[in-house]
Amino acid sequence: MILWIGLAVVVIALTFLNQKQLYSSKVKRAYRELRVLADHARNGQSTIEELPKWEANLAEMEKHPNEYNKLEYEVGLRRTFVMYLERHYPQDERLPDLQEAAAYQKDSVWGIKMGDYGPKK
Repeated sequence: MILWIGLAVVVIALTFLNQKQLYSSKVKRAYRELRVLADHARNGQSTIEELPKWEANLAEMEKHPNEYNKLEYEVGLRRTFVMYLERHYPQDERLPDLQEAAAYQKDSVWGIKMGDYGPKK
């Protein structure tokens, strides 16, 4: 009986810690800055000088796919970054690939694609 209670406490503690997802300050800062940059881009307040911030923060978030996908789900990060590049750097060679990636909307944090898949043959 004591072993079962101990096991239950361990499972509950691990579940709680997993939900908490304690990340470093770099990830938290990148998350916060990307939200601000996305707001600037959507409101038309973005500047050319913000590209290094975009790139550095996106690189940091890509190390943590779960948080990256959450941010994508919340603010449409890929579409917003494409919009930023189209506005300030239309000649950027990454733009066609990023536009294609941003075209696929996902309906959850797990990345399940939604939309018309066409007729099944």
